[in-house]
Amino acid sequence: MINIATVGYWKITSRLDHVIDYVKDETKTKNKDFNKTFHLDYNEEDFKEEKYLYETNINCGDETTYEDMIRTKQIWNKTNGILGYHGYQSFKEDEVTPELAHEIGVKLAEEMWGDRFEVVVCTHQNTNHIHNHFVVNSVSFIDGKKYYDNRTNYAKFRHLNDCICSEYGLSVLEEKPCKRSGINFSNYYKGGIEKNNYHTTTKEDIDYAIGVAYSYKDFLDVLKSMNYEVVNRYDKLSVRRYPYKRNIRIERSFGKEYSIDNIIKRIKTEHIKRVPFPEAKNVYNIWINKKNNKKHKGLKALYLYYCYLLGIFPKEFPNKRIPAEIRSDIKKLDEIINQSNMLSKNEITTYEELKEYEEKLEDNITDLSTKRELYWKKVNRLKDNEKKQNLINSIEEISNEIFNLRKELKLCLGVEERTPIIKEKIKEVDKIGKERENE
Repeated sequence: MINIATVGYWKITSRLDHVIDYVKDETKTKNKDFNKTFHLDYNEEDFKEEKYLYETNINCGDETTYEDMIRTKQIWNKTNGILGYHGYQSFKEDEVTPELAHEIGVKLAEEMWGDRFEVVVCTHQNTNHIHNHFVVNSVSFIDGKKYYDNRTNYAKFRHLNDCICSEYGLSVLEEKPCKRSGINFSNYYKGGIEKNNYHTTTKEDIDYAIGVAYSYKDFLDVLKSMNYEVVNRYDKLSVRRYPYKRNIRIERSFGKEYSIDNIIKRIKTEHIKRVPFPEAKNVYNIWINKKNNKKHKGLKALYLYYCYLLGIFPKEFPNKRIPAEIRSDIKKLDEIINQSNMLSKNEITTYEELKEYEEKLEDNITDLSTKRELYWKKVNRLKDNEKKQNLINSIEEISNEIFNLRKELKLCLGVEERTPIIKEKIKEVDKIGKERENE
């Protein structure tokens, strides 16, 4: 017997249309009480809030749900494999009305998949337990990426369900390791949050805003100055930072200490030094060569400027706070520094020069690999152990040289891949800086 709100989902590998037809079946989703209270003095406006069918389509049409999902697959050329996911959300008997169950189901679907996937939510009343069905397209209409069905995402699904149901005062399952598998999904959820750059950066920014704020209003102003949209719904704060489309309900994601009441208490007790927010300005003069007064150009200058924004240097600006738009790259500092050093060492300033250097490295790797192969053939023919050992030593030296060349080539390929991303991030930081100057 189900005595709590439970959720789950499974893969759809054939006949997506059949699953959609099943969850949309009007004999299961129809409001049995629709218009039963109709009176001659009432008109259609009186029933505009009353649902005929407990069905909501997210990012797709009511009558074209299947066609819209298939069109997304065709656009991204991903029509095979897993076609979608069929989920459910079941409630304790007599604990919810169909209206409330559907409202909760839509909230869960929007927060779980609504920013990237097409979803249909239907509420069924054909059993003792009112329950919701979800059909989720496997391919994102935003970027064409497939939904990744792993334990972290499943843990997130369970966690969102528990949080939303708890907010409505409904019964939820106490999270603990599964009896059969021993899997603790709460650990997967925490691990997933910790690895998510958007979540970790947002949490850091909220903690910073709490520490420097003089009041709750000032806390909100600080967040807004850091390019966050802040929404208060039912005394629960949600934040979102461009270019992300998903709101983060901070208490739900980060814990009770991020409720409005606890944030106000923390503002009174937590204090850190307030430093000016960085504004993106042209600071290329920082890297002017003092000997010949020559500015760096092209790719080299771009990487040096990005290193500046990441706070790698110069030491003259230790209190500048790194913009959230680029802070996720701090974890990749070593790689970015190595790429910057490679550009500087080889005086690479243009994309053409980068490609030429890549070709040179590839040619050297090919030549050395051929030479190493010949040496190995000689080793197999030699009977003199001393000569054989000398050749083996030479082979090891060649292998080390190839290893270093491949590392260098990897840096070049990384620059090629990262350059357009850096340009976009710098452009975004410049845009935010100009907006702040105009405020």
